[in-house]
Amino acid sequence: MMTRRHLRRIGLVTLAILGLALPACSHKAKPDATPGQAAGPGTPANDQRIVDLMEKMRARALQAPGRTVEASDFAYNVTQLYTQGVTKRRQISPGLVDEAVKCLDEARTANPDNSADLLARKGEMLLAAERTDAGVGALRGSIADRPNVRAFKPLIKHYQAGKLATDAEGLCKRALPAMKSEENRYIVLDECLKASGAAKPEDGLKWAGAKELSFYKARKRELEARISAAAKVKEAADKK
Repeated sequence: MMTRRHLRRIGLVTLAILGLALPACSHKAKPDATPGQAAGPGTPANDQRIVDLMEKMRARALQAPGRTVEASDFAYNVTQLYTQGVTKRRQISPGLVDEAVKCLDEARTANPDNSADLLARKGEMLLAAERTDAGVGALRGSIADRPNVRAFKPLIKHYQAGKLATDAEGLCKRALPAMKSEENRYIVLDECLKASGAAKPEDGLKWAGAKELSFYKARKRELEARISAAAKVKEAADKK
């Protein structure tokens, strides 16, 4: 049988252990408990991160005039200021867009083989900055140089939003033959169907021909089957 003195000793030892452990636990919890430190989308911390990265890419591009990668990275990060809503929450110099355009144009002059990609990047940025006419012009120039998915997607969405069915079909007819991979062929056909406003592929993709229509329908069934299978697996996992 334990004596009162023995019980008291056990209690003192327990309290000593807890006294050592509690400060350590509270120390680990402090960073998570500090308010206002979140860095998710739309927060000042995240906005600053986007701006800092843009400035880093800007410095690289200005130090390497005529370089394709540097100019493209700079333009992409300027685009992010608009697409991530940073320009709505803080003042950004409008001259950044013009500076990025200059870098892209210099890169095009130095590397004409990369013209289509650089024009696509330019068009994306200008559309994001709401310079619509210039952006559409750059995207059309990219398609004229070499039909590509990067320029095709924002351009077809612009035509769709403006209900420019004739322009959309013309773009589709130009882009589809240039798509070499099945993935890109499907992307073009799917976006063209959406832009047509038709509910059925037979109605919206008449211009594509029987072979492409058959390919599109088969690929769509395949993708829908994969999505359905993945949903069933998730549902089964959630029930466990």
